[in-house]
Amino acid sequence: MMRKWLTAGGLAVLIAVASFAIYAVANEAKPKARAAPQADAGQSASIVATVGQTNITKDELYEAMLRQVGAQTLQEMVIRRLADEQAAAKGLTVGGEELEAGMDKMRGSFASEADFQSYLSSVGLDEAGYASQIKMQLQIGKLFASELKVTDEQVAQFYALNEASFHHPAQVRLSHILVKTEDQAKELYGELAKGADFAKLAAEFSADVATREAGGDLGYLSAGQTAPELEQAAGQLKTGAYSKPVKTAYGYHLLKLTDRKPASTETAEQAKDRIVELIRQQRLNELVPQWLAGFTASGEVTVRIPNPNPGAGTGGAASTDGAAANAAGTP
Repeated sequence: MMRKWLTAGGLAVLIAVASFAIYAVANEAKPKARAAPQADAGQSASIVATVGQTNITKDELYEAMLRQVGAQTLQEMVIRRLADEQAAAKGLTVGGEELEAGMDKMRGSFASEADFQSYLSSVGLDEAGYASQIKMQLQIGKLFASELKVTDEQVAQFYALNEASFHHPAQVRLSHILVKTEDQAKELYGELAKGADFAKLAAEFSADVATREAGGDLGYLSAGQTAPELEQAAGQLKTGAYSKPVKTAYGYHLLKLTDRKPASTETAEQAKDRIVELIRQQRLNELVPQWLAGFTASGEVTVRIPNPNPGAGTGGAASTDGAAANAAGTP
């Protein structure tokens, strides 16, 4: 909902751009390589599902998955392996405390724990995969450290060009409990009136699986980002207060207002750290595809399958305007 782009989104752009680079070079420079071992015929034709009188085989499943996500998945695997090998060759390491700090930084860049968990789910990552992703990003940062230095003048120029992007609208931070019936909503409202803990009730009774484990936390919301009925109810609450049942198309909600942020404008100094990271990410979006293309051209990286998504990854690096737009969406 309120995801910051810095680590997660930046990596997605980087991989998409790199996807074009590796296939573009692979199609031009085809170093000699041993043929991949052939799979056993019985194994290749094994059935993974049956629909009526027809079977779906592993080969069919593989081809479908390859067409949908194959290019990006392969590029991420190649970049991860290259980052490991090149970092090791240059004696660059990512320590445990450094990795933990990087993981915490990304987690903290989301408006709420629910948003963070939703992101992990959307990209198919568990905690181990998340740690591996952060490690790769830290390794790449070290590999290109000398080319990622950002001056105060560059920060000031970026801010001047994108100043409107650092105006932030008023926001409220809400938690909710969603139930299907008005009777249950009234019952839970009664429990709150008796002093029950809102977060515990949300974890136990809320039908919103994306937020209930985080006590119903919806994160920070600005005007137009939630149902009008909830927005109106939230406008009448004081910080720390909860609402009577509110009906929407989803069911009945109990709201709790946990914080308010007035409209504000960040100064260049306040936004400096994030601007530096935005500029660094833009540079990586240019440098990493070139780096990857070099290894592909030399034969150190050999692509053994044709690009299943030839149109993917050709959009180029993120623009300054796009990066600024992401900065503007940062709570």
